[in-house]
Formats: sequence, structure tokens, C-alpha cells
Amino acid sequence: MYLSARERHIIQYLIEAEQGITIKEIADRLNVSTRTIHRDIQGIEQMLTQYELTLERQSGVGLKLTGRDTKKIELKELITESEPNEYTPWERQQLLLSILLQEREPVKLFTLAKEIGVTIATISNDLNKINDWLQSFDLEMVRKRSYGIEIQGDEPKKRMALRRLITDKVSEEELVSILESYRLKSELGEQASEKLLYLIDLNVILKVLETLHELRRGGEPIADVSYVGLAVHLSLAVDRIKRGEKIEKHSDGFEKVLKTKEYEAAKRLVKKLEETFSIDIPQIEVAYVAMHLLGAKQGDDGSFFFQETSLDIAMQAKKLIEAVGVRTGVALTNDHSLLEGLISHLKPALFRMEQGMKIYNSMLPAIKEGYAPLFNTIKECVVEIFPTWSFPDEEIGYLVMHFGSAIERSKKKAVIKAIVICSSGIGTSKLLATRLEKEIPEIQGITHMSAFDITQDQIPDHTVVISTVPLMSIDPYFLVNPFLSKKEVDRIRQYIHSYNWNPNNKTKEQAADAKEVSQMEHQIDAESASDDKWAKETVLSELGYIEQLSSLINSVLSHFKLKSWPVCESLNELIIQLAKDQEDSSLVRNSELVADALMKREELGGLAIPGTTLALFHTRSDAVDIATFTVHELEESMLLRGMDNEDTEVKRILLMLAPLEWNREGLELMSFISALVIESSESIRQFETGDEQEIFTLLEKKLKEYLITKLQK
Repeated sequence: MYLSARERHIIQYLIEAEQGITIKEIADRLNVSTRTIHRDIQGIEQMLTQYELTLERQSGVGLKLTGRDTKKIELKELITESEPNEYTPWERQQLLLSILLQEREPVKLFTLAKEIGVTIATISNDLNKINDWLQSFDLEMVRKRSYGIEIQGDEPKKRMALRRLITDKVSEEELVSILESYRLKSELGEQASEKLLYLIDLNVILKVLETLHELRRGGEPIADVSYVGLAVHLSLAVDRIKRGEKIEKHSDGFEKVLKTKEYEAAKRLVKKLEETFSIDIPQIEVAYVAMHLLGAKQGDDGSFFFQETSLDIAMQAKKLIEAVGVRTGVALTNDHSLLEGLISHLKPALFRMEQGMKIYNSMLPAIKEGYAPLFNTIKECVVEIFPTWSFPDEEIGYLVMHFGSAIERSKKKAVIKAIVICSSGIGTSKLLATRLEKEIPEIQGITHMSAFDITQDQIPDHTVVISTVPLMSIDPYFLVNPFLSKKEVDRIRQYIHSYNWNPNNKTKEQAADAKEVSQMEHQIDAESASDDKWAKETVLSELGYIEQLSSLINSVLSHFKLKSWPVCESLNELIIQLAKDQEDSSLVRNSELVADALMKREELGGLAIPGTTLALFHTRSDAVDIATFTVHELEESMLLRGMDNEDTEVKRILLMLAPLEWNREGLELMSFISALVIESSESIRQFETGDEQEIFTLLEKKLKEYLITKLQK
């Protein structure tokens, strides 16, 4: 915990006054108000507990420090340390910011100079330099003669600035290391606190991390990507609340946040923190915790389309990919990994920008230097695709990382063919081929052959041989399990990427490498194919997955329908009638609960798909037992709020319902159907104008393809 010069003096007076000292006496000595001393005492008492010391309040006597004399001596040694520190200019300015952001009263220039151990002129110069930094957080530095220096601004902005100071000082990895070292060896506390500019109480953040860990063990969806950032946010909040620094007004998106699942998670988290730290945390603080969860970078759970992510973001991500591809000359539209990554990043990124939440990108300087052309290209494309948004460079930097990886992947894609040999018939051979095409897109042509027919001279250039049975006359080749494990995929991919596929440039080293790979594979892959127990367990697991997924697909197809719908006077009436129709068809148990869930979902954001005459109504509810996807054609078009918040004329409603508690396979399936709607202009046309048979045929075809691609995962 950071101690200001005034707090050090207060502690010194308390130690020296063995008979006690009044608040007024301390205030008079320091030439400040009694209210200021009362505030400082609150923070000091937290620190005293670390030394097993307490403050007794006695009528007529004032404050009296009680505890063992040895602990008082340790405390006195701490506050009287006079060894000067050597700082770089920026380190000195960081320390200056940490002092000013934590002070509730104006601080004199002389006090700051003495505290940091430099001249008044140096401090004055530093204050000029940090002013721009403060303004980037909408904070104002007030400097008046005889008044002192003070930072003014909203509490959320101050906390944002404090978090930035911490992330500037240490990375998340370093912070974890510091905390682990402190947990194992508490005497490193002072060194660790100095590293963190005394901005975080190490004991507080350790307790916060324990609380988060406990909640996550209990099933709370706290993503790894937001774990440390959330711990820092909560630790600062706890410390500020203890100091009496509370958030007094909410942001523009406050009401919207109250309706999210993140807010419910934040309430449970805050309740646990109140128990841990014996403090009351206001509702408005809960909302800011929820905002942090909403603004955290999301991990890819494979079901982003069916979550709160709107299809509008998916469509904008596709447009961004197309625009960057055109400018760079690299074909990126078929890179599904890039699309998933962008959607996963853009949802929280747009929320952060909407709420004025800043993000720190420690790699930004390196990105700007190493990927300058790509950085500028993406910046131009973002302006084109998101004209109403202002993307800061930090966000552009993260987008560059996504596109940079995709471009590197595309460079490695050579035109390579494969020969697939199986002993289990054409069915197994086809499944193996599908798995190869999905996992190794460099393979662009697959031939099926019999082990009895293939000879070495039949293998063309640029061809890799993959077999489920040992081959005596072929070298090199890959021997794999019919289900093709991830490890086998990695080996084949590594071989393809490292091998020179120009037939005129095959070196002896490459030939030797190929032979070595062949010899390795001839061991019948001790970790997979030759392990009968492993193979049996894998087969049973895969069969169980196939059976479950097949059942889900069959259920969705069997309940699909396209139905004409009469005119409704309002959106709410339409939703109520849609839910009632599902109940009449025995697809849901309680239409009122389903209608209520759909209405709440609509309140979170428009459901009409921009650029189409479609709207996607989707929700999960306890009243739903089986997942359904149905299409409802309106006799008269309705004007509904779009996912871009613009009114859109809608002619068809796509209704997607699923159980509240559902497995990952189910969520992924419904996400796939959601994505299918906007897959291409042709798919949009089919959903907009196709009859029931045409849409059913499309669903049947695509879901069969989906099943095949999932079989080997």
C-alpha cells in the first residue's frame, strides 16, 4: 500500500504519542482539515493490520496506537526510510500520477518534490508532461498557487487511469509472477508493491483471485482472457470503496447492462466480495463489473452466432475480410478461423468503444513497426465498413494480429494432392478424406486407391500418401487411425509445410526427412493406431458424439416448417402469437415464458438482419425442451429494429428456440444454422423467398455436410 508523506507523518505522530493524540492536534500540525485526517486514517488502519497494530479511540484522549512494541519499531523503520530512489523521467512521472490519483485533497508542489526526492522545478516540469496523458482519460489537472495540485474527474475515469498505470508498469504475465512470489514469500511484499507503484494492495488482489477461482470452480463463466484484468479491476474497486471513493453516476449504457447475463454473473461475484471483505458494494459498482465482463476479449466457444452476438457483427466481419482481401490481394474469404476470431473480438470491442472504455495493447509499437502497410490498410477498411465508429489504434492493432495470422496461413497453402488408402471400404475412406480437406486445406485433390493397386511409380509429384493399413512398397507415407487424431493431423501438416514441393528442388536432406517420417509412421503410431485400448475408447466416444449430433440434426429437420402469418398490430403481439403457435405444436411447454424471453432478447438489440427482409428471433428458455428452427412468412411486412439499430422492413421471421441448459454440441449446431443464413447472397435469397421444400433441402444438404465435418473432431 502506498503511503503519502502526510500519512507517514500521521503514523509517526501516532507512534510517538504513547498517551494518545486527537484528530485536531494532528490536523493542526499538518495544516489540513480534520476531515482530511479522518479520511487518511481509514487507509492507515488497513495498513496497520499487516503489523498486528490497531487504533483505539478513547474519549478525551483521541487516537492511541496499540500492539507489540516490536511491531511499532518495524513500522517506524518503514516510514523513516530515507534512502533515495533513482527513477527515469517516465518512472518518476508514473509515481507522480499514482500519488495524485490516490489523493482526495490537493497536494502542494513542495510536498510532491520532497516525497519523490527531486527539486520543485523537476516536479513542475513533470506535471506539464503528464497533463496530456491525463486528458486522454478525460481527467483534468488543477494547479493553483496556495491551493496545490489536484486531479479532477469522474471516479470511473480515475480507475481507468489507475489500471492503465498498472498495465504500463507490468504485463499480465509479470503480475501473475509477482503475486505468486508474494504468496509464497511474503517478505517480498515491499519490493512487489514498489513494482506496482503501490496502486494495488497485494493482500486484496490475492483474496480477489481466490474468490474468482472459487466462483469459477462453482461453474461461473469467467474466461481466462479476462481473469487477471478482472482481478485488477475488482481490487482497485475494493480499495477505492474502502477509501470512500465510490462511483456516483452511471454511464449511458447502464440500463442496457442491467438486462444482460453478465450483470447476473456480476451480482453473484460482488455478493461474494462483500462477504470476503465485509463491505457494502453499491448496485452501480455491480454494473461496472458487468461492463468489464462485457468488454473483456471473448474466447471462441464455437457458438458465437447463437449467443448475444448479432448477425450484424458477423456480416460486418465478412465485409471487413473481403475489403482487406481486395486491398492485399490475398484470398481470405474462406478462412473460417479468421471470421470466428474477428467476431469474437469485434463484439466486446464495439461495446468498449460505445462505453468509452479504453484498451491497452502492449504490442502496438511492434505491430506498427513490423506490419505498417497492413496496419494502414486495415485502418482504411475499418473506416469504410464501420463509418460511424472511431477505432483507436489499440483496437486496430488487435485486428492486425488476426489478419496477419490469416495471411501467414494463406502463404503456406501449396497445391498438394493426396492418395487415401483404407481397408474399411469407401465409407471410411470418404470420411477420412473429408477430415483431411477440412483440417489441411492445402490438400486440394484426393484420390481413393486400394492397397493392392498402388505402386511407387503411380504416385504423382506434389502428392502425399495417407493410409489406414501398412504399405510395404510405398515410401514415404503416413499410417493413421481411421478417425485421424489431432496428433496425426499435426504431423501431416508439419510435413507438408516443411517440405519443398517443387519436384526439381528436392534435396537429399528433404528426402532423408521424408524417409525419417516414413520410418516413424511405420511404427504403427504407438500412441494411436497400435493401441487397441485407445482406439476402442476413441471409437466409442466418436460413435456417441455422432449419435448425439445425428439425433439433434434429425430433430431440427423433422420440426422445420414454413408457415404464413396473419397481420399483427405490434411486435409484442407477433412474439406472443409465435410462442403460442409453438406451444400448440407441442414444441414448448409454456408460451408465456418463451414470449417473455424473446421480448427481453429484443430489448438487448434489434433482430432484423440489415440488408435483408429477414429477422432472426432466437432465445433459450427453461420452457423449451427440444431445439427448433422455423420460418414464418408475414402476410404484410413489418418495420422492425435492425441489428444496426436502423428500422428495417421484414417479411419473414426466422424463429430459433433452444433449451436454457444445453450441451455444447447443440449450441454449435444452432450457431451453424444462424451462420448459414448469411453465408452468401444465394443463401440469403433462399431464406427470403424460397418455399418450404427449397429451404428444407438447403438445411438438409448443409447439415449433412456439417455432420461429416464434425465426425472426426
